[in-house]
Amino acid sequence: MRVAAAALLLILAASACSLRPEDLPSVRAGIGNGYEISLEFESAMNLPSGADVIMDGLRVGEVRDVKVDEHGVAVTAGIRADTRIPASVHAIVRQNTLLGDTYVALVRDPGSRVNAYLAEGDSVPIERTVSPPQLEDTMAVLATFVNGGSIARIEDVMAKVNTVMPAVPEIRSLATVVSTDLRDLGGRTAEINRMLDGMNATAVVLDENSQALATIFDASTVHYWRRLAVSVVSHIGTILPSVGSLYAGGLWLVPMFESLADSVEIGTGGPSAAAELSEFLRTTVVPFASHPSVDVVSVQTSDGSQALVDAENILRMLGAVR
Repeated sequence: MRVAAAALLLILAASACSLRPEDLPSVRAGIGNGYEISLEFESAMNLPSGADVIMDGLRVGEVRDVKVDEHGVAVTAGIRADTRIPASVHAIVRQNTLLGDTYVALVRDPGSRVNAYLAEGDSVPIERTVSPPQLEDTMAVLATFVNGGSIARIEDVMAKVNTVMPAVPEIRSLATVVSTDLRDLGGRTAEINRMLDGMNATAVVLDENSQALATIFDASTVHYWRRLAVSVVSHIGTILPSVGSLYAGGLWLVPMFESLADSVEIGTGGPSAAAELSEFLRTTVVPFASHPSVDVVSVQTSDGSQALVDAENILRMLGAVR
């Protein structure tokens, strides 16, 4: 009986010596009956068996074996059966933090079209894999950054930036003005839309009547209007900001642009419109400018009754009319 117990203990001890960490059961869910692919790396430092295989932020498999061969390191990974990996995928050994777990990240190639997918036994060549940097190189770069004066230079740059920046009260005042203007602008978007609609209608009318404008204006007149437009554009940017308020400085442009389209359309209506305009100037505007007078033909109260007789009697009593 003692011999049998000793033999049993010896067998258990021998089997325990051959037990590796990756042989222990994982607390994470397995991948089921998937398929295996091979990944070729130049080096795979600290990549253990059982490490995660991540694609698009999801765990799609696990590392099952890591072997060193004549080309580098061959990593065998098990992939879920419902996961399709593009044949042009890139593999990277990553580590989220300095002391975090190492895993294999599968990254899609954004510049290639997916025409095929990896199947059982396929491999990702070493040309499309990225090995992790050596820990010694990382520590050397970190030491150079800390001791090489990089932090001091950054502090000097920030100090120079602070010297050229305005004082804090000026920045606050500027921020207050900008905030007020933006609030004013945001509260009157409807008026801005009206102004833009008027500008658009004006542009459409000018484009539709371009031939009429070409026949009406000669070279000297076109030069005059061009100089006028340049002067207006060069000064309008000074007029509006100097007021400091969109409502008080720019709201007057809204009715101007709304009526400008109609005015241009009337002025460019062809020979008939030009003749009517000339007749109006000759028979109405010029006589009124020579002998300005007003003939009152009707006076109505708020309820619609005629009050011309009473007004005439009052003016006669005052001696204004006979």
